[in-house]
Amino acid sequence: MIDLRNVAWPWALPLVVILPLITAWMIVKAKRVRAARLSRLGTPAMIARLAPSATAASRWQPVRLTAAMLFLAIAFAGPRWGAERTIVKQPGIDVVLALDASSSMLARDERPDRLTSMKQVVSRLRELSPNDRFALVAFAGRSYVLSPVTIDDGALNLFIENLDPTVVGQSGSSIASAIAQSNNLLALSKSGAERAIVVMSDGEAFEEAEETVVNEARRAVDLGASVITVGFGTPEGATIPVTERGVVTQKRDQGGAVVVSRYNPDLLRAAAGAGRGVFVPPTEPDRAASVR
Repeated sequence: MIDLRNVAWPWALPLVVILPLITAWMIVKAKRVRAARLSRLGTPAMIARLAPSATAASRWQPVRLTAAMLFLAIAFAGPRWGAERTIVKQPGIDVVLALDASSSMLARDERPDRLTSMKQVVSRLRELSPNDRFALVAFAGRSYVLSPVTIDDGALNLFIENLDPTVVGQSGSSIASAIAQSNNLLALSKSGAERAIVVMSDGEAFEEAEETVVNEARRAVDLGASVITVGFGTPEGATIPVTERGVVTQKRDQGGAVVVSRYNPDLLRAAAGAGRGVFVPPTEPDRAASVR
């Protein structure tokens, strides 16, 4: 059975049968006409003596001519086989993942902790976005670029797996700084794709003014990007484990009291509103799907 998808000109396939038949018929007819004309000149023995070339035609000539027309018809139909490499362009967007790596993300009011839960959401988001390009920004009191916009999954996996508070060093959480750094990354991109900034955090930024966050979110809109925020943690909060000399203790403030970190949605909601994006709370069953 011939798969017509493997033939360049399917309508030409009947020629594979027609052309050889016509050729064979024309050869047979020509031989008969020739023989009739020669018979008028004399007997076959006389003609063979007087004009030997007229009777010495090869018996394989008709076969060769018929086979030639057969192969010509097949070639004209354009059969194709093997593998063909094509370039398929699929739509995607440039996404900057601004990830909170402050010590409060170690709180265990999400299982196993906020930071690990955030990494799981990032992994799920990337699975849902196979055509998108991603950049990574880690932030705490300051923000740091871990990766520019790329499709290198290996590099992204490496940075995400090793993300923890030691990467950023400075304590605190500056959402405005994270959005500002993300804006700078997108401003350098020459891609004409749609753009988005996804901020993932517990929203605990005590010393940051809402106005600063809103201004950076509006700047993102001016650059053609939307700001999406994703929350982690619970309002009840949890203590922050700290490892000192191999011993796990609880983080304490300067007065010696145990610190309880609580999820705060205010700045995250404000950033999403000013950035014309969406705010995804921790209670959302599938936060990654809500981002998409």
